[in-house]
Amino acid sequence: MSTLEKSTNKKKSFTARPPRSAEERLPKLYRALTDQVDDGYFVNAIKTCKKILSLDSSSQTAFQTILFLYLQTDDYTSALSLLDKPPTSEGSLDFERAYCLYRLHREKEALNLIEGKEGRKVQHLEAQIRYRLGEYQRAQEIYDDLLALVDSSSSEHADILTNSTATTSHQTFSTSSYRNHLPSTSEGDLENNVPSLPTGWAIGSLSKTVEKKTANVKAPTDKKSANVNAGENKRKHKLPKAAVVGKPFTEDPERWIPLRQRTSYINAQAQAQNRKKGGKESMGTGFTQGSTAILTQSSAGGGGGGGKGKKGKRK
Repeated sequence: MSTLEKSTNKKKSFTARPPRSAEERLPKLYRALTDQVDDGYFVNAIKTCKKILSLDSSSQTAFQTILFLYLQTDDYTSALSLLDKPPTSEGSLDFERAYCLYRLHREKEALNLIEGKEGRKVQHLEAQIRYRLGEYQRAQEIYDDLLALVDSSSSEHADILTNSTATTSHQTFSTSSYRNHLPSTSEGDLENNVPSLPTGWAIGSLSKTVEKKTANVKAPTDKKSANVNAGENKRKHKLPKAAVVGKPFTEDPERWIPLRQRTSYINAQAQAQNRKKGGKESMGTGFTQGSTAILTQSSAGGGGGGGKGKKGKRK
């Protein structure tokens, strides 16, 4: 074998490729992120944002995108965790944090973050928080200020008007219109119609009531002795027919035999057949099986003899 053939038959050693640098991977990840957001694949887009942040922790674009995606998918807990570690310290994120707290029903914490700040988005959020806290008067004032500075043909005007109408109706009901749902509207009648307190609400009367109840409670007794003494022991099985409690009772030995095979049934059938033929019952309670068989055989024999005699006469 030549030297050339030996060199070609040798296996090539595997050499791992060096990992690609962040500068090479980031453009491809950004392109994939753009396509995923445009197509609505938010779950995959969140994963891509995490990859970008792992390569470039100072990426403001990836940070804002993943925060937007958390808000779009209603994952406000993850959004709060993300806001705790922003990529840079430039700019305040109090509004975003307050919005997440508001959506998590932590209204007072959210209000503390935006109270005293300015801006239309801050006013919108404050009005919603005030409305949820039941501060309808303050929420109505904020909505009035927002309506004064917005075009009536814009979509924002319609949203503010809807929220303002709801706030006005709640404020009217809580201040005056709730009286219309009561049986009377005058203050004197309202005081007179206050429901009376239930009996025994005072401490002294309540203790007396408890003492009466405890006095009426009977001490537990033994179940077996109570059942024996009072005769309240319920039987689980019914007594046989014609049986009386406390008296001896003999069960029919043929109770498990079918009805047509019992002696009483056979005797009854024999007596009925004998009555039809005109026979007389013997003294006692009726024929036995032997006597019935004899009668049947004799009657059958007599009929046969008569038949033979008649045939002989014809001959």
